[in-house]
Order: sequence, then structure tokens, then C-alpha cells
Amino acid sequence: MPALPFMLTPHALPTIATGNQRTEKPAIHLAQFKHVGMTWRTNGNGSIWIRGDFGQSRVVDFVSLLQASALPGTTIRVRLGTTQAQVDGTAPYDSGAQPFINPAISREDGLYHSHLEIPAPVAARWWRIDIGGHTGDFEAANLIIGQKVSAGRYYDRNFEFGVQDLGEQEYGRWGVSEENEGLIFRTITFKLPWVVGAEFEGGWRPLIEKVGKRKPVLICFDPQATAYRQAKTYFGTFRDTPFATGGTKPGTYSMEYSLLSYI
Repeated sequence: MPALPFMLTPHALPTIATGNQRTEKPAIHLAQFKHVGMTWRTNGNGSIWIRGDFGQSRVVDFVSLLQASALPGTTIRVRLGTTQAQVDGTAPYDSGAQPFINPAISREDGLYHSHLEIPAPVAARWWRIDIGGHTGDFEAANLIIGQKVSAGRYYDRNFEFGVQDLGEQEYGRWGVSEENEGLIFRTITFKLPWVVGAEFEGGWRPLIEKVGKRKPVLICFDPQATAYRQAKTYFGTFRDTPFATGGTKPGTYSMEYSLLSYI
């Protein structure tokens, strides 16, 4: 059975230091969430680490590097703490080196998302990520660090997986096709039909009031560690402004989400 979905908005990453970056693809690109095509790329496989300061204490229970050129032997290590010295050494939270591609799968585009759920949320100001066991340059698009908002019940059965083609296909009067190429974004639409009041007020309301339809959101539709988890991970903006509808039982809500995904 699939696991319950979760959603989060990433914490801002005002500073990112690194031990390895190309001038044209610096590590700070990882924080440019809405700029498709901007990536961090290393020059070889030496000193592949990134480190940052949130500027204030943040609660963290999920970390992911998106669209990374990971290989079967690539590992990822996450450390969280209150000072730079902690994350560079012995940190209050240390994941240890974990397989980046977990579970092991092979994707046609060669791009993978790491997935680290922290069982007990951690309050941290500093973070550090180390990549090991890699061969050649390492490249990734976005770094997602945040706190999950999890559904208490399953989504409605009438969910939709689809795409939005930003290109155009037209035909002239003699049947000759004219194609304007564009990106094809994935889309997901689903409904949470039964959300209790405490769950809505404690998690879903703050999230939708923060992001509207302009700020990016990560959705993991099925967090269970299967070969399909990456395909069911989305990161983008809502296609319509999210809202909640009062349920048939007082104190309950129904919510529908439709997301345009950059990944």
C-alpha cells in the first residue's frame, strides 16, 4: 500500500559555501528554485560538499538534492547543527553516508533525487551535505531542506498524473506542420477529501497561505521506498490558488491541489 503523501515549502538558502564548483555553475544556483536549467556543477570529484547558514533556527525533517547526476556508488551525508563548527565536525544530527539513489533504480535521463526523511524534526541553523563515492563531475539542480506537512488520510481515488506541453504544434492550410518547441512539464492533481481541523490549522493552512500559486512546493505523492518514488516526487508551483472547502462534518475540510512540476 502507498504511504501517505506529504508536502513542504523549502527553507530559503541565503548562503551556500562549497569545496568544488565551476564558475559558470556555482553552488548558489541550488537555491534558485524557480529558474529551470540553473545547476551546481563541480570540476571533478574532489571536495564535493556544500554548507549553509539559514540565518536563524529552522525546523528540518526532510532533505533532498533534486535532479542530480548521481551514480550507483554515489553517497550523500547530511549534517545539521547550531554552528558551523558542529556541521563541519560532530553535529547533533548526522545521517552518515547513505546511498544517493535509494532504492537503486536506473532512469533514462540519468538524473536522480535523494530522499532523506528525519524521524524526529531537528532545530538547526547550519547545514552541511557531503557527496562521496562519485566519479567525474557532480551536478544538481535544487537543494530542498524543510519541514513536511503530512496528510493524515489518503487522497481521493480520482487523482491525475499528466503533462503540460509549453510548445505548440500548428498546421497550415495545406497540412504542413509548424512546431515551436518548448519544455514539457509534468503535472499532478489530487484531492484530500478528509482533513480534520487541527491538521488543517497546524499544517495545511500555514502552507497554502505562505505559497499561494507563486512560491515553489515539493510534493512526494508516495514516500514509500519503491522504484516509483522518484517518479512520484514533484517540485513546482500550484496551477491554481489552493483553498479548503468545509466538509460534511463540522471541523473537517476538503482540499484539492494541482501542481506544475519543474522536475
